[in-house]
Amino acid sequence: MKSIKQYLKKLWSIGLAVILLQGLSGCKKELNYTPEVFVSAQSVYKDEPGAIAGVTGIYQQLQTLKKSDYQLIGVIGTDEARCCYQAQGYGAYYAGIVGMDVYDITFNSQNADVTGFWTVCYQGIANANAAILYIPQIKNFAEPSVQNRLVGEARFMRALYYFYLVQLYGDVPMPLENTSFANGLPRIPQAQVYSQIESDLKFAVANCWPKSKLTGNDIGRASVEAAEALLGKVYLTLHDYTDAKTAFEDLINNYHISLLANYADLFDGQHENNAESLFEIQYSTDNSNDTQGLQNLYGSYAGPPIQGEAWNTHTPGYGGTVVCTTSFYADSVFARPYSWEYQYDARYNASINGYRYDPNSGSSDSWWWDPGQPTVKKYDISSSDIDVYHSGKNLYYLRSADVFLMYAETLNELGQMQDALAPLNKIRERAFGNGSLDFTITDQATLRSEIMDERSRELGAEGWRWFDLKRTGLLVSLVQQRDNPYVERGGGSDPHPKQNVSSKNMLYPIPLTELQNNQALGLKAQNPGY
Repeated sequence: MKSIKQYLKKLWSIGLAVILLQGLSGCKKELNYTPEVFVSAQSVYKDEPGAIAGVTGIYQQLQTLKKSDYQLIGVIGTDEARCCYQAQGYGAYYAGIVGMDVYDITFNSQNADVTGFWTVCYQGIANANAAILYIPQIKNFAEPSVQNRLVGEARFMRALYYFYLVQLYGDVPMPLENTSFANGLPRIPQAQVYSQIESDLKFAVANCWPKSKLTGNDIGRASVEAAEALLGKVYLTLHDYTDAKTAFEDLINNYHISLLANYADLFDGQHENNAESLFEIQYSTDNSNDTQGLQNLYGSYAGPPIQGEAWNTHTPGYGGTVVCTTSFYADSVFARPYSWEYQYDARYNASINGYRYDPNSGSSDSWWWDPGQPTVKKYDISSSDIDVYHSGKNLYYLRSADVFLMYAETLNELGQMQDALAPLNKIRERAFGNGSLDFTITDQATLRSEIMDERSRELGAEGWRWFDLKRTGLLVSLVQQRDNPYVERGGGSDPHPKQNVSSKNMLYPIPLTELQNNQALGLKAQNPGY
């Protein structure tokens, strides 16, 4: 993994943010985010081509959030994946990443990823605000529906960035205009932020185009389905199960969202922007700046032996930062409720690379690896990629399987346990190929627990686990309960730092630079405990 980009200056420090003007033609992937020049918002939003280019630029901040170590936010610090124990010695920068995993003293207001994630979200918001302000003023749109769609996309993206911010940081500044805030901006109560997110997403649902209408260079843009799926996720986060149910049922019954037949196809790089994908982040090897480096992060460089592969027939790997927890791949998720079940789960071999140790001698294939700990397979590169730092594989933000599982959770919380089994078992039937392992649980508490584990089996390392645990109030208890990431075959002690998660970690710290530079805040505006 290479060093992250220099952090951009704050919106309220520079007034109007620049807009990234994008090239829209001649690219391998449909929606190309590559910035070509930096120009003012007024210069971009003067005509229809400029508006299309300007809105395309708003997606680039999401690409940035998912291409390197920012993507670990939502994955590590959970019961799903952890930093490998060697990462403790990688240096000061990686110490901050480990800090987010173990909730130690480096998980603070000066943590580079905590600060960078905040800053990139606000850059995306600044660019969205410019589009929302200027696009309605353009008079020469050939088709009004395109004009409305572009504003809908901008409001979808603004909602997406604010949804990240409010979940991670709580009350946050909420600029809705790009003006110079000489005296800074105060933190806005979460309820108001969520209200704005809901408003933006409702507008996006009403004005974005359905996936079926997004063709050619428009593939990869926010669709009606994406907006409604995110709106349903927001309602679920707020425990507004009635409105969540309405959103999910509209997607299932009226937009007929579906699953790919083969789970592994989701991650082979050959089925991008597929029927199951509701919104995915576009990457391309046409330009190294448009690539992502998650394979290097997730440590699956050359690939360990997969299930059934002879030890001496594979090439050892090296490097990496993240490994699966024991609770994810063996104890609590894939092996429950039946210890043999994972062997028949198509998601297991598609999601997890096998043990990195010799089962005969008990030795590791490399000094670099946690002995016996598997890694995440979803981000393995293919022959068409440049290297482990530069992959052109798209990444999912929302897909239909997530919606079906959220729908099951919603129905269960509404007391409709029997009805909740249908969407839940739809996911399991894809995983197992038949109905022999369908759930028949009707007890609400038990079903609630199974749905949460099913979300991990299905969506593991895709970035939702921390948010799922926070939403359901399980972050502290479940991480503490499952703090067993390392089980060396043949015995041995656990070299991983303990995850010292506590109630204060339900929120991230507000970046110190924000508290210092935003005159409306100050150091006393920090979240409790930091």
